Amino acid sequence: MRVMVIDDSSVARQLLRSLLESEGYEVVEADSGLQALELVARVQPDLVTMDVHMPGLDGFDTTRRLLEGYAVPVVIVTASANTKEAGTVIRALAAGALAVVEKPRGPLHPQFCPHAAQLIQTLQRVQTLTVRPPPPGTAAAGADPACWDKPIRLVAIGASAGGPAALKVLLGGLNSPCPWPILLVQHIAGGFLDSLRDWLSLQSTLPVHIARPGEPLQPGHLYLSPEAHHLAVSRDLRFRLGRCEPQDTACPSISHLFDGLADELQGEVLAILLSGMGRDGAAALARLKAKGALTLVQQPDSAVVSGMPAAAIELSAACRVQSPETMALTLNGLMRQA
Repeated sequence: MRVMVIDDSSVARQLLRSLLESEGYEVVEADSGLQALELVARVQPDLVTMDVHMPGLDGFDTTRRLLEGYAVPVVIVTASANTKEAGTVIRALAAGALAVVEKPRGPLHPQFCPHAAQLIQTLQRVQTLTVRPPPPGTAAAGADPACWDKPIRLVAIGASAGGPAALKVLLGGLNSPCPWPILLVQHIAGGFLDSLRDWLSLQSTLPVHIARPGEPLQPGHLYLSPEAHHLAVSRDLRFRLGRCEPQDTACPSISHLFDGLADELQGEVLAILLSGMGRDGAAALARLKAKGALTLVQQPDSAVVSGMPAAAIELSAACRVQSPETMALTLNGLMRQA
């Protein structure tokens, strides 16, 4: 398995090379985004690790250009979640990067072992994935021809790897006032939630908030789950937050949100499952559908990573299988009806 390490720091590249080679990876180095683009066709890496703050092409532009020409999984490896870097990280995720992890800082650093383990585990998860460039367009004019005659009290969206790319198109395509609250569970590394909120606020006119315990949901507002907490809603549309446990496979969990909605709101939900690896949310989405909810699943060939959508389709959890552009049309039509 060949990994291209892109970082303008020779010390960081040497550290990552030593770590990755000890795990059996073959390593190719690039000291800039431009050098990476020059090398990629010749060396054909199976994986890419990407620093975000580099001279010339930063991590966002390099990720975008790599994915436009090559189907290679990209993992962002960054030293910090400061405002400048975090904004670039979110843009790189929207360009199709699969994950972001903390850069190991050296064997003597107290967090070296957990950061090194997280990096290796992330690479092992993504190394067999087939990735696609993110959807390029925005929703076209028009409306989804199908309607829905059952009540909807809120919209719930679950997304993981590749989710920001789909959210950019979906949220950017909304052109009608939204009569419902929108809840979003997006898998993302710790330290980047505020930047995700700020980035989402630029993709649509919806006010974006991080949910607070007991807070009433407001129509036309988008809410994110807080770090290290699962998101749930009571029957009277107030937030219930539960702290993630060490044994949880996903934090926050899409399944936790969807299952809670099935219990509290039955079928009065519009639930959407977007790009991601694994199966988080798939079975819970099928449960929502069985209770009468409208369920939309991203068309797998429009997803950066098709794992979650494919799992939902396998379970017959989708009322409709749509691209993010068509999902926006569907929501616009339903919002006008409401």
